[in-house]
Amino acid sequence: METGKTSKYLKYAIGEIVLVVIGILIALQINNWNEMRKSNIKEVQFLKGFKEDLHANIIELNRVIKKTEDTSNSADSILQFQRGDLGMLNLKSFVACLMDATGFTVYQTQEGTIQDIIGSGNLDVISNDSIRLAIGSWQANLKDLREWEKLDKSSYTVYNEFLQQNIKVYLRGQPKLPVDDIKMNKLLNNDLFLNRIQTRKRFPRILNYLYKEEILRLEGIMKLINSELENN
Repeated sequence: METGKTSKYLKYAIGEIVLVVIGILIALQINNWNEMRKSNIKEVQFLKGFKEDLHANIIELNRVIKKTEDTSNSADSILQFQRGDLGMLNLKSFVACLMDATGFTVYQTQEGTIQDIIGSGNLDVISNDSIRLAIGSWQANLKDLREWEKLDKSSYTVYNEFLQQNIKVYLRGQPKLPVDDIKMNKLLNNDLFLNRIQTRKRFPRILNYLYKEEILRLEGIMKLINSELENN
């Protein structure tokens, strides 16, 4: 082959190779862009779902906060009356506090999106480190709260057993009260009863504090989610 033609063929071949490489790179870039776009769409869907879960959980937390507050305050009223710190608590009010101190509930979390993200192995789709950590450590963050709920349930059970054994609980809601003045005074001088009612003040009050702290944590996560959604 002539030298001039060989040089042209080499240039042509190199040009073809370069075009093929550029074509491959463009195809890869388009594919990466498509995958990133799909990932972003999935992330937005997860973030919106997680935000809905958080909103539902905040509503639920407000419910249990009210319940634990009512329970603790009822028990505390009896203790204040026994100490003489509460000026007057008539028999009807005493019975109401006695019964309201039996209140018990637990924080029933909504975790649909959280479990979906974790179960599908798509946690890495969440780009924000703080949000990703909040999802990955969801159950760990609730551990302390769940332990106190167990203690509260135990005190609730023990307190109710005491009432079943010592007062006429079956009269609850009836015109005739479950206790009379004599029984009320006996209860107020019964160390076992006072110990039981003290736990009905203490555990719900601790839970009340933890539930309020949890609301602050969830509200902080919601702010991060709102920021991410705005960016997307």
